[in-house]
Parts: sequence; structure tokens; C-alpha cells
Amino acid sequence: MNESGYNMGGGVKQSQAVTVADVSKRSGLSTATVSRVLNNSPLVREQTKAKVLEAMRELGYTANHSARALARKRTDTIGVIFPGIDAGFFSEVLIGVNQLASENDMHLAVAFARNKPEEAQMVSEYLYGGRVDALILMNLRIDDKFIREAAMAPTPMVLIDRPAKDARLVTVRMDNAAGAEEAMTHLLDLGHRRIAVIRGPQGTFDSDERWLGCLQAMKRSGVKPDPELIWEGTFHDHSGYEAMSSWLDAGKPLPEAIFALNDPMAIGVLEALTERGLRVPDDVALVGFDDIESARYLGLTTVSSPMRGLGRTACQAVVELLEGAPRRPKEHVLPTELIVRRSTMIAGSP
Repeated sequence: MNESGYNMGGGVKQSQAVTVADVSKRSGLSTATVSRVLNNSPLVREQTKAKVLEAMRELGYTANHSARALARKRTDTIGVIFPGIDAGFFSEVLIGVNQLASENDMHLAVAFARNKPEEAQMVSEYLYGGRVDALILMNLRIDDKFIREAAMAPTPMVLIDRPAKDARLVTVRMDNAAGAEEAMTHLLDLGHRRIAVIRGPQGTFDSDERWLGCLQAMKRSGVKPDPELIWEGTFHDHSGYEAMSSWLDAGKPLPEAIFALNDPMAIGVLEALTERGLRVPDDVALVGFDDIESARYLGLTTVSSPMRGLGRTACQAVVELLEGAPRRPKEHVLPTELIVRRSTMIAGSP
């Protein structure tokens, strides 16, 4: 509506602004139901939504986002805290969060913590500062005791890929162990026995679960892991490059296969091998984890993780909590899938 009182959409002059109460009266529905429609609540039936939208159209109602947020004592903003950012996994999870938030007319306040103390400070500021309605945490390094205490805050919180023991929270994670077990089984079924594994940072939930899956597959096949072939990494490409380069510089024989527990490390391995004139998979088979975009272009066999699905599921849980769902422990476990490409397939093999 412009300053003269005309609704610019329909040209109907109104003496005062149309309110939610007016829409409620016209539609014959409660103001609570009208509010749920305005907030895109998933609890509203399509027939009810259509009735409210028709009443809004007839009255020329235009919702004022800021006014509604103030009246409901809501910011319509979800806080998201990640331990860092890269071009693959975290950015894809964030896309998933943002998609679902946009569908529910909510905004994101995103922060990236550089260390454990900074993570704790950010979580506290978001939980008690009144800046956000809810908080999503992605695989942070803060301890379980802090998480359990934070779970008692008025602001609801959802965890991604970072379960906390005895915390009354919704958690969303992928089945890391099953994905890694499937990938290791693939290498074992190809006849490989000297298999190097490049782990992620020690104590990281994803890395620990993926390593557990590797051990399960080896145990089932009667293969004992060789301590010399367990290499430490950081989940960054340079750590895969350095692990492979150090092994080759020492003049040690190539493993038959290498399983890097995420794609960036596998890509670092591939770079180091290529520099030495070694070929994948002819000289050594290579597997990654996550199926980031560059893995597809490089023909890397990997485990596809539901990155955007993690973000969407976590954000949906937030929306439900804000709509009044009970705050109680619940775990969503999303499946993974092995994607076999040329990095494990010898030329001429089926």
C-alpha cells in the first residue's frame, strides 16, 4: 500500500491496514490458523491454506514480515555454526539448510569457528543473545558436557553429524560406518589386501565412524589392518598429498589400494601419484568419501553422502521445534551409497 492508502496490487482504497484478525473473520478460521499459513507451517492442510490465501487476496492483505516477527517475538532467523568452510562438504550441507529455510520464509545467520573456545563462545552468544530463533551446529569440537548444558537453553538446537551423549536434542547424521564398510568391501572384493587408509582428524565423529566401518569390513574378510598403512590426515587435500608423497619419498612399495576417508584427501593422493608418473587404478586403486563435485569429474570411486539432505533434515527439525514439537532426543540417520567409477576399475574389467 502506498502513502495515499491505495493497495498497489488491486487499486482498492482502504481506510486502514488489513489485519490477521480481518483475514480470520473473512475466512472463518482462527487467527492461529491464519498465522500458521503466514508462516508456511507444514501442519496446515492444503485446503485450509487455500481458504486463507483466498481471504487474503479478497482483502488485499500484504503481510509485513518485520511486524509479524516482532509481534511473535521471533527473528525468523536460524543460526548455523560450522567448524570451517571448504568447497565441498560444508558448503553442500549449508545449501541444504538454506533451501529448507527459504521454503519456510526464514533467514540464516552463518558463522565459522576457528577453534574450540571460539565455538563455545559463538554457541553461547547465539543461544542467549536473542539474535536467532534456533541454532544448528555442524560437527563442532566442543565437549558433550557443554552440549548438554546448552540443550537446556530456551533457544532450540539441532546437531548435524555430532551426536552428544545424554543430550536431549535432535541429531542428524549419515551412516558413516555403513558407507565406509561398503567401500572397503568393494576393495577387498577386487582382491586387494594391502590397503592404506587415510583417516581424518583424531576424535572427529565422521573419521572415527568411517574407520570403524573399515575395521568391520576387514574383520569380516579375515584381513588384519597393517599399522604402517594407517595414515593420519586432516580432511584437507594437502594432507592426502603429503601422506602419499612421504610414503613414496621413503621408497616404500605402493599399497594395492588407498581409501582416503574423504574426497579432498583422495584428490591430494591422486595429485601426488600423478606427479610421480603413477596411474590410478593401474598402479594403485583409489577410493574417497562424500562424492563432492570434483570427484565426479575425476572419475573417483567414492561414497555418496547426503550432504544437502543433512542440511534439509536439520532445518526441517528446527521448523518443527519452532512450531511446537516437543524437545526430546531424536536421531535421524541418512543412508550413503557407494559410487563405483574408474579409479578402482582396471581397463577391460566389467
